[in-house]
Amino acid sequence: MRTRLATAAIGAAALLVLTACSSSDTKADPAACKAAMAKAFDKAIVAGNEPKKSKSPAACDGVDNETLQRFAAELISDRAGKAAEDAIESAAPDATTVPLSDECRAWIEDALLAKSGDIDAAAGYGACGAMSQEELDQAVEDVTDDLIKQGATTAP
Repeated sequence: MRTRLATAAIGAAALLVLTACSSSDTKADPAACKAAMAKAFDKAIVAGNEPKKSKSPAACDGVDNETLQRFAAELISDRAGKAAEDAIESAAPDATTVPLSDECRAWIEDALLAKSGDIDAAAGYGACGAMSQEELDQAVEDVTDDLIKQGATTAP
């Protein structure tokens, strides 16, 4: 849904700029224009408006089309970058959802320190079975980091 809203708003902002009509008899205020465009752009994202042909904000009267297009590109770039960051952040696994039990930590330590290098997956499921693969991977990384900090070595 967020993607649809962002797409709609980007389209609306692009059309807003492309249909802008600048008049030469009005004193241009580029800063006010950009602020008005940003406000309209954000409002469109929140409302989930579909792209449609519209006039530019009144604050953009007198601002040349090249400047309007630059403002639109900046707004789209800023908002798209933020949307991408939000999507990556929300898709990242949350390793803290299942606490690491003492039994699971001990199994991971034993598996990491075993000289044979073999890992008994059945024992791991018993000790850490409630964890997702991502959580287990994160737990192994955390225990590995702890062992390195402690200067642990493999069993003789």
